[in-house]
Amino acid sequence: MLLFFVGCGGVPVPDELKNLCPVTITVTDGDQAIEGIAVSLSAETSGGAWASRGVTNEKGVAVIQTLRASYTGKGAPAGDYKVTLIKTANFPPELEPQETDQNLPPQAVVAKEKKRNDFLEKNRIIPKSLELSDTSPVKLTVTSQTGATLIIDLSQYKKQ
Repeated sequence: MLLFFVGCGGVPVPDELKNLCPVTITVTDGDQAIEGIAVSLSAETSGGAWASRGVTNEKGVAVIQTLRASYTGKGAPAGDYKVTLIKTANFPPELEPQETDQNLPPQAVVAKEKKRNDFLEKNRIIPKSLELSDTSPVKLTVTSQTGATLIIDLSQYKKQ
């Protein structure tokens, strides 16, 4: 007898993703929920060929999903992870990339890029240390019995 699992939409479930565990991550700044934060999990040991991530809603909660090829499942495989956060800034119109930027002289391109970087630093929501798995101090253990729930208060990392 041949057995295989099929996920939503008839997409086969990869073997290593058959037992996903529920994971929710809440992002706040003090007692204020932060919406629109992209949350990613990076396996601390050699990870598989999948991505586990989510985006915070208006309550600051991201429900993690794991993606591999055309399969998407709720949760993440059991294991140890580093957690990273990204929030894209909304640039003012004059700092948005324009098609006409390619016609600017090199010094004008450099000046605009400096203004963009200055804007990002001044309006940073996520501390830099949380943006890369190499520098993120946030760790998460997902267990097959309970999954994982984590609250990240950005105000704790802004002081570092």
